[in-house]
Amino acid sequence: NIRKKNEELSLAQKEIEQKAKDLQKASRYKSEFMVNMSHELRTPLNSILVLSQLMSENKKKTLSDKEVEFAKTINSSGSDLLDLINEILDLSKVESGKLELFIEDFYFTDLTQFVDRTFSPLTNKKKLKLLTEIEEGVPQSIKTDIQRVYQIIKNLLSNAVKFTEKGSITMSVSKVAKSVDLSKSGLEHENAIAIAVKDTGIGIPQDKLDLIFEAFKQVDGTTSRKYGGTGLGL
Repeated sequence: NIRKKNEELSLAQKEIEQKAKDLQKASRYKSEFMVNMSHELRTPLNSILVLSQLMSENKKKTLSDKEVEFAKTINSSGSDLLDLINEILDLSKVESGKLELFIEDFYFTDLTQFVDRTFSPLTNKKKLKLLTEIEEGVPQSIKTDIQRVYQIIKNLLSNAVKFTEKGSITMSVSKVAKSVDLSKSGLEHENAIAIAVKDTGIGIPQDKLDLIFEAFKQVDGTTSRKYGGTGLGL
């Protein structure tokens, strides 16, 4: 019996070692894939950045002010995408689950201008109202990681535009209500600010609220769905 148990343990150990090797190999393949993919993405992205920059300069004065603004938005979005590619490539951060934060002064006037510049062309096309609200008493700025905040806001507003057919989209900046539980964040109500995005779109069913926070999940995952997308999860 002891010999049999030892053989089983030895076999189990070999299986674990093999799985560890497979995992290491898969990790290496993933890293190589992401490096190659980033190179492929950068090539067309660089062209977009250069051409949109040239268009925004409008040296021959052939573009209207609105068209110049569109070109600047394309250039800004391309720069954001380049930053995102650089972030994904830093595998040590992603795989360890830690991202370094760069804390700076973040002004809410810059945020409202960014939202209007980036999303008003999209909402105008769909004939939606785009509103930005800053509650009275909110400070002019806070200390935070600006890139992270913009990344989150863009995600939420992009979803809002995508899933709203008529009505309005509102981004509001306010003090945090006392009823909000901040225990997991380590923040204090008097030193925190709430940024919220609200829309008149299709909404999320109550029984799907947990599901949408999982990777690659959507409320509607059927092939005939009206609203497409990969659904990386909120």
